[in-house]
Amino acid sequence: MVTRLWIVLLVLLAGCTTTPPLETPALRLVQVFIPSFEITGRISVRHSGDGFSGNLRWRHALGADEFIVQTPFGQGVARVTQNSQGATLEMADGRVLHAADAQSLTLQALGFRLPLSGMPRWVQALAGSDGAELRYASDGTLQQLHEQGWQIEYESYQTLTQSQGAAVVPNKLSLQNADLKLRLIIDDWQVPAP
Repeated sequence: MVTRLWIVLLVLLAGCTTTPPLETPALRLVQVFIPSFEITGRISVRHSGDGFSGNLRWRHALGADEFIVQTPFGQGVARVTQNSQGATLEMADGRVLHAADAQSLTLQALGFRLPLSGMPRWVQALAGSDGAELRYASDGTLQQLHEQGWQIEYESYQTLTQSQGAAVVPNKLSLQNADLKLRLIIDDWQVPAP
């Protein structure tokens, strides 16, 4: 009888203790889409044995983007703008190309299609559709994302503090599909006030 009472008491006490929760898919970090941002950093691109690396400044707002790519020494290489009227590529040699969207423009100018429609969400470690495959690290951050034929690997994160609160954002990621590999190292995130 006394033994049974101890067992019941131990079970009740065990029910009152709290243990740190295990990281499970239900306990992932909740990330909210940031609709307007500016990032600066470095980009490298590999396609069919060719490669390029340089500095990147990307301003994103809903419905509009501006990408400025420069050599590591700060010389302009290209400026891509995209809005509801279409996309424009201005090159260092003065040539200007136009297309309906940035993906078509990069295909026309570079011979491959950059995933610019998915990138605003992907640089924030967010999927764009329910069909995406996600893999999380033990700390709740997204480690890998498969979507639209792209595999995105998240190597490291930083905390972005803004007037509305803090967000955890990637600062190193790589994007790869069958014939193109991009690597982004984000040195600075700026989030304008709404």
